[in-house]
Amino acid sequence: MRRRNPFFAIFIITAVLIIEAGAYAGGYILLSAWHKHHLLAIFSFIYWIETGCVLFLSLLVPLSMRNRRSHVRRTYYAFQVVGIAMADFLPKLLFSVFVVLSLLVHGVYILLNRFIIHSSQTRLDLETLLITGGVLGIVLLAAIIRGIIIGRFDFRVVRQKLHFKNLPASFKGLKIVQISDMHIGSFYNHHGRVQEAVELINELSPDLIFFTGDMVNNTAEETKGWSEILSGLHASIGKYSILGNHDYGDYVKWPTEDAKKKNLNDLIEFERHAGFDILLNENRILERNGEKIAVIGVENWGNPPFARYGFLPDALKGTADIPFSILLSHDPSHWDEEVCGKTHIDLTLSGHTHGMQFGIVIGNWKWSPVQWRYDRWAGIYRHHEQCLYVNRGLGHIGFPGRVGMLPEITLIELI
Repeated sequence: MRRRNPFFAIFIITAVLIIEAGAYAGGYILLSAWHKHHLLAIFSFIYWIETGCVLFLSLLVPLSMRNRRSHVRRTYYAFQVVGIAMADFLPKLLFSVFVVLSLLVHGVYILLNRFIIHSSQTRLDLETLLITGGVLGIVLLAAIIRGIIIGRFDFRVVRQKLHFKNLPASFKGLKIVQISDMHIGSFYNHHGRVQEAVELINELSPDLIFFTGDMVNNTAEETKGWSEILSGLHASIGKYSILGNHDYGDYVKWPTEDAKKKNLNDLIEFERHAGFDILLNENRILERNGEKIAVIGVENWGNPPFARYGFLPDALKGTADIPFSILLSHDPSHWDEEVCGKTHIDLTLSGHTHGMQFGIVIGNWKWSPVQWRYDRWAGIYRHHEQCLYVNRGLGHIGFPGRVGMLPEITLIELI
């Protein structure tokens, strides 16, 4: 486990307090401009009491997460606090940007009035910017609240038809459902919601179901009570899975190395009991009418700080003569580093990014802050005849919601 830098924590707390002060100043300026002086004391009292409560709850989260070896319920409620903190902080951050902008405009007008022109527009422009920031902050708050209450359970089917020249004729029309990043502990007691997703998948009548990693947040303990529901996933050919970075228990302080190994083995056994053939740097050959395709699965392979347990050469053994290959690899970074242009793999299916659970999708255009970290973070990517699809994930972690980047069930039809 890495030691946290205390200076980073101090920096974060200082930045939060500055933004809180900026948002407060904006509200104070507006009330003063509207001559609502009798409300200033009430506003100040409510604002700082609410801010203090949220900051106090937020400080409890890292304390409650110091040992994540157990207490699934505690982790679940810690995530709810994260949601409250984001609903409180992000609209204030947006409003603070407009406060700073309005003060800069105000300063420019003062200089212009003193040295060049005389204008009475200063206050009007100041108020307009503050009102605009306030309205946008309210819109963002509404979006976050919706993402927490509705968005995280708003499962969407994304349909994708993919053409490959070398796909054997017997496998044309093959229907693949990809799901990823379940983070089952985050659903906690919402069994009915996950059952809805299972039923939605089964209605698609898939030939294959691929799960591309991160069944849990931290430990196999999270899987208790979920086996029956996930066993209800049906595919005519089979269900295959791989491990993601969260599945290894690397983010947990274990008493012994044996305890960590047992946790991983328990998770693997859970997935097998749920009907998944879990691929650990290995492959399976599927055959129809004498024609074959390969399903290849690697363990997690990521760029630092994420671990590299995947070993592609082992997973590829025996597939050189197979005309078409599908790789399951949790982290899309793997595609650029070891797959694209370096192997015969035709289609790679990944997850991991979640689309950061926050973004905007308009038609074929998409945006999310996660794109500053990953070049390939959601949807389809091609390089010559090779293809990568990145699933946005079915579950959630940390922030208990989905804003714009809704939980995804991918239906891929090979043509």
